[in-house]
Amino acid sequence: MKTMKYLKLALLALVAVFATTSCMDDDWKDPNSETSPYGNNSIQETNVMPIAELKKAYEKNDGSVNYAVRIADGTQIKGIVTGNDIEGNIYSQISIQDESDNPNKPGEKVPSGIIISVAQGGLSGQLQIGQEVLINVGGLYYGAYRSQPQLGVNYHDTSKDQYYPSRISRADWQNRFKVIGKPDASKIKVQVFSTNPDASKGELNVADLLDADVAYKYAGCLVTLKGVEFAMGDGKTTLAPEDEGKTLGYGVTRYFKGYDKTNKQIGIRTSCYAEFAANLVPQGVVDVTGVLSCYKSSAKYNHTVQLALRRFSDIKASESK
Repeated sequence: MKTMKYLKLALLALVAVFATTSCMDDDWKDPNSETSPYGNNSIQETNVMPIAELKKAYEKNDGSVNYAVRIADGTQIKGIVTGNDIEGNIYSQISIQDESDNPNKPGEKVPSGIIISVAQGGLSGQLQIGQEVLINVGGLYYGAYRSQPQLGVNYHDTSKDQYYPSRISRADWQNRFKVIGKPDASKIKVQVFSTNPDASKGELNVADLLDADVAYKYAGCLVTLKGVEFAMGDGKTTLAPEDEGKTLGYGVTRYFKGYDKTNKQIGIRTSCYAEFAANLVPQGVVDVTGVLSCYKSSAKYNHTVQLALRRFSDIKASESK
């Protein structure tokens, strides 16, 4: 009897070992496969809308700088992550972009980007730069906050009776996106604006960004400004001191030479909480890469162009010297 009892116990233990191993094998699959532990892997691609078409379909052309329009149920977008909170400068947002056919040049692709507001920190750990994602955007809102196009949930500022897209809850966001493959930053098409543009490479002039049509076309895209110089690169001024930023939403803009005057402004905006906020404003001629945004508080004003760095290394000594 004792022999049978021990045999049964041994068999039960063996079954438990196999069951545990099986469960652990399932848990161990993610790091070595295409399945992400983040987002909603059950999402299927059914109704993908190019970002440029989404913007055109839902934008308001009545001069509103703040507005929100509900996106039709079932709508999806797909793109590559170009900006996240890797060094704390882009906060509670990611930017993604795709490519569409250039209607003016058959066979050429042009990027289109969008900023998505999410009430979650640490997004860079889930969505690295270069990561392709499929997103269910149906039921969210497309619109603008101070003229910058973005996606989010509808928010009503009762003090001004204005609506604009705001942060998607963490739970809602996790259910809306699907990670596709592995991150590959080389897939990102970066639009270059140069002080000495090479048209054969598709480069545009930095001054072209003063044209609202050009600036808003590339809003939300990853761009590089080549051959620019900071107006306050004096070896003493830092990027985003808190004392300066506390009356400006805890963000500070440093403009480029020649683009630091009223109605003619192009620069970088840095959060006072970015890891590099206390770094000195770089001196000399530089190339700057960042997610492009446009800002104006009223339709009566001209737009201001601002780049958001992902990391401080997005500023490099210029190749245009």
